[in-house]
Amino acid sequence: MIRIIIADNEIKVCKLIEFLIDQESLDMEIVDIVHNGIDAIDAIKKHQPDIVITDIKMPGCDGLEMIKRSKKIMPYLEYIVICKCKQFEYVQKAIQYGVRDYLLKPIDKEELTHTLQRVKEQYLGRTE
Repeated sequence: MIRIIIADNEIKVCKLIEFLIDQESLDMEIVDIVHNGIDAIDAIKKHQPDIVITDIKMPGCDGLEMIKRSKKIMPYLEYIVICKCKQFEYVQKAIQYGVRDYLLKPIDKEELTHTLQRVKEQYLGRTE
Protein backbone atom coordinates (compact mmCIF):
# COMPACT_ATOMS: atom_id res chain seq x y z
CA MET A 1 0.00 0.00 0.00
CA ILE A 2 1.28 3.46 -0.93
CA ARG A 3 1.57 5.79 2.07
CA ILE A 4 0.74 9.51 1.68
CA ILE A 5 1.34 12.63 3.76
CA ILE A 6 -0.66 15.78 3.00
CA ALA A 7 0.99 19.10 3.93
CA ASP A 8 -0.93 22.36 3.50
CA ASN A 9 -1.46 25.26 5.89
CA GLU A 10 -5.11 25.50 4.84
CA ILE A 11 -7.14 22.98 6.85
CA LYS A 12 -9.99 23.07 4.30
CA VAL A 13 -7.60 22.18 1.49
CA CYS A 14 -6.25 19.23 3.49
CA LYS A 15 -9.77 17.98 4.15
CA LEU A 16 -10.65 18.38 0.46
CA ILE A 17 -7.59 16.42 -0.67
CA GLU A 18 -8.34 13.71 1.89
CA PHE A 19 -11.92 13.54 0.62
CA LEU A 20 -10.89 13.45 -3.05
CA ILE A 21 -8.46 10.55 -2.67
CA ASP A 22 -10.26 7.23 -2.97
CA GLN A 23 -7.77 5.41 -0.76
CA GLU A 24 -9.26 1.97 -1.21
CA SER A 25 -9.43 1.92 -5.01
CA LEU A 26 -5.98 3.51 -5.35
CA ASP A 27 -4.48 1.18 -2.73
CA MET A 28 -3.20 4.22 -0.85
CA GLU A 29 -3.32 5.29 2.77
CA ILE A 30 -3.12 8.84 4.12
CA VAL A 31 -0.83 8.39 7.12
CA ASP A 32 -0.69 12.02 8.28
CA ILE A 33 -1.95 15.51 7.58
CA VAL A 34 0.19 18.45 8.66
CA HIS A 35 -0.08 22.22 8.32
CA ASN A 36 3.49 23.49 8.06
CA GLY A 37 6.84 22.50 6.61
CA ILE A 38 8.53 21.65 9.92
CA ASP A 39 5.72 19.26 10.89
CA ALA A 40 5.91 17.76 7.39
CA ILE A 41 9.60 16.92 7.86
CA ASP A 42 8.83 15.37 11.26
CA ALA A 43 5.95 13.36 9.74
CA ILE A 44 8.23 12.12 6.95
CA LYS A 45 10.78 10.91 9.51
CA LYS A 46 8.04 9.23 11.55
CA HIS A 47 5.90 7.63 8.83
CA GLN A 48 8.39 7.01 5.98
CA PRO A 49 5.75 7.76 3.30
CA ASP A 50 5.98 7.04 -0.41
CA ILE A 51 4.29 10.27 -1.59
CA VAL A 52 3.98 13.75 -0.10
CA ILE A 53 1.33 16.12 -1.43
CA THR A 54 2.46 19.60 -0.39
CA ASP A 55 1.62 23.24 -0.79
CA ILE A 56 4.40 25.65 -1.72
CA LYS A 57 3.54 28.43 0.73
CA MET A 58 3.45 27.18 4.33
CA PRO A 59 4.72 28.48 7.67
CA GLY A 60 7.76 26.98 9.36
CA CYS A 61 9.50 26.35 6.08
CA ASP A 62 7.85 26.50 2.68
CA GLY A 63 7.11 23.46 0.58
CA LEU A 64 10.21 23.81 -1.56
CA GLU A 65 12.50 24.08 1.46
CA MET A 66 10.70 21.11 3.05
CA ILE A 67 11.30 19.06 -0.12
CA LYS A 68 14.96 20.05 -0.18
CA ARG A 69 15.43 19.02 3.47
CA SER A 70 13.39 15.82 3.29
CA LYS A 71 15.24 14.62 0.17
CA LYS A 72 18.25 14.25 2.47
CA ILE A 73 16.17 11.97 4.72
CA MET A 74 14.39 9.97 1.99
CA PRO A 75 15.99 10.55 -1.43
CA TYR A 76 13.39 8.50 -3.33
CA LEU A 77 10.30 10.10 -1.82
CA GLU A 78 7.82 11.29 -4.46
CA TYR A 79 6.25 14.76 -4.29
CA ILE A 80 3.18 16.35 -5.78
CA VAL A 81 3.17 20.12 -5.31
CA ILE A 82 -0.06 22.10 -5.10
CA CYS A 83 -0.26 25.87 -5.28
CA LYS A 84 -2.56 28.77 -6.05
CA CYS A 85 0.11 30.45 -8.12
CA LYS A 86 1.27 29.88 -11.66
CA GLN A 87 4.67 31.49 -11.12
CA PHE A 88 7.27 29.83 -13.30
CA GLU A 89 10.09 30.14 -10.76
CA TYR A 90 8.18 27.88 -8.32
CA VAL A 91 7.59 25.30 -11.03
CA GLN A 92 11.22 25.48 -12.14
CA LYS A 93 12.54 25.07 -8.58
CA ALA A 94 10.11 22.20 -7.89
CA ILE A 95 11.34 20.39 -11.01
CA GLN A 96 14.96 20.87 -9.89
CA TYR A 97 14.06 19.13 -6.62
CA GLY A 98 12.56 16.17 -8.49
CA VAL A 99 8.88 16.92 -7.95
CA ARG A 100 6.72 14.51 -10.00
CA ASP A 101 3.82 16.85 -10.66
CA TYR A 102 2.46 20.31 -10.00
CA LEU A 103 -1.28 20.89 -9.48
CA LEU A 104 -3.00 24.25 -9.29
CA LYS A 105 -5.69 25.05 -6.73
CA PRO A 106 -8.60 24.54 -6.81
CA ILE A 107 -7.83 20.84 -6.99
CA ASP A 108 -9.79 18.73 -9.44
CA LYS A 109 -10.62 15.15 -8.34
CA GLU A 110 -9.97 13.62 -11.76
CA GLU A 111 -6.66 15.42 -12.18
CA LEU A 112 -5.54 14.47 -8.65
CA THR A 113 -6.54 10.83 -9.14
CA HIS A 114 -4.74 10.64 -12.50
CA THR A 115 -1.64 12.23 -10.99
CA LEU A 116 -1.64 9.83 -8.02
CA GLN A 117 -2.01 6.83 -10.34
CA ARG A 118 0.88 8.02 -12.51
CA VAL A 119 3.14 8.73 -9.52
CA LYS A 120 2.24 5.35 -8.01
CA GLU A 121 3.19 3.55 -11.25
CA GLN A 122 6.50 5.42 -11.42
CA TYR A 123 7.20 4.68 -7.76
CA LEU A 124 6.38 0.99 -8.06
CA GLY A 125 8.38 0.70 -11.27
CA ARG A 126 11.39 2.14 -9.50
CA THR A 127 11.11 -0.08 -6.41
CA GLU A 128 10.52 -3.42 -8.18
